Amino acid sequence: MSRVLVFGGLAPTLFLFRAPLLRALVEAGHEVIAAAPDEDPRVPGAMQDLGVQWYPINFERNRIRPLSDLSLVRRIRATLRELQPDRLLCYTIKPNIYGGWAAAAEGIPSAAMITGLGMVFTTPGPRRWLASRMLRKACRHHDRIFFQNPDDRDDLVNGGVVEDRSKALLTAGSGVDLESFKVQPLPERPVFLMLSRLLAAKGVRQYLQAAVQVKAACPDAIIRLGGMEDPGSGGVPLSEIRAAEASGAIEYLGYVEDVHQALSDCSVGVLPSWYGEGVPHSLLEAMATGRAIITTNSRGCRETVNDSRNGVLIAPRDEAALAQAMIGLARDPDRLANMGQSSRQFAEERFDARVVARKIMDALSL
Repeated sequence: MSRVLVFGGLAPTLFLFRAPLLRALVEAGHEVIAAAPDEDPRVPGAMQDLGVQWYPINFERNRIRPLSDLSLVRRIRATLRELQPDRLLCYTIKPNIYGGWAAAAEGIPSAAMITGLGMVFTTPGPRRWLASRMLRKACRHHDRIFFQNPDDRDDLVNGGVVEDRSKALLTAGSGVDLESFKVQPLPERPVFLMLSRLLAAKGVRQYLQAAVQVKAACPDAIIRLGGMEDPGSGGVPLSEIRAAEASGAIEYLGYVEDVHQALSDCSVGVLPSWYGEGVPHSLLEAMATGRAIITTNSRGCRETVNDSRNGVLIAPRDEAALAQAMIGLARDPDRLANMGQSSRQFAEERFDARVVARKIMDALSL
């Protein structure tokens, strides 16, 4: 069996999104170590419950600063020498880049999971040019690069970031834990729920604007928003959220620790994003719970809607189309219920996290 180091950019994602993969690795007999910035006190206990060793490694996750980040490369190399893994598996931009560099320097096999390109790689300019060159260097060492949607794969392959196309493999997002997220009965009233970081590119402002139109047309509809304020570039100030809440357009839930309950209490999962998603996990969880989906016809998001059977695709940045889709479902409970059933079926057919984990492990001979 192998010693596998899984290296990510945000500690909570290890148990929120990677638990099925970590569990599968442990169940296969591998020794698994997880490393990420230590930003959440729940992580050590969650890793212990999974049978995974926890190794916090702190760094600033939001910005790529090549000169100051050289110290991070040195720390990753020191970590690799200390832990002596047989395989490094990285996800998110900094681990994918600097983890690849460090693994190459230490002669350790590595792979990258591209969980979305975000705004850095989807916005033209010097930041994209620099990040692409840095990731290209890492991908020369990574022996597998896992993509969650074909748009991201084609962009990085055609753009020369991934020079060897045979390394590029598609997965169904991160998958969703179908045992943890079970079908729940729908509430009596139409309840819309958006779970997201409070970023403009996630469509937060469009959601707030659409909420006003929906409440005017369907006063009994409930429109909820949950998520953390993001202090970085592109964040929507909390004052805007509070103003929409004060007007009666939305209910703001703040940071939602128990997404199971929030999803159980809603009818429709909404994400009007053009951020550069992989496959949005919040939508996969809504689908598994048996909820209809409203999202945009943009990379990553469109993967969650199956021929309009389980949801509605709208154009990005179009609050009028978003409002129309929400009103249509609020006024048609039978269609809403049928879409929810189709969502669960689609999640079972395509997005089972156990199948995703097995595909990754097979590709890495684990």
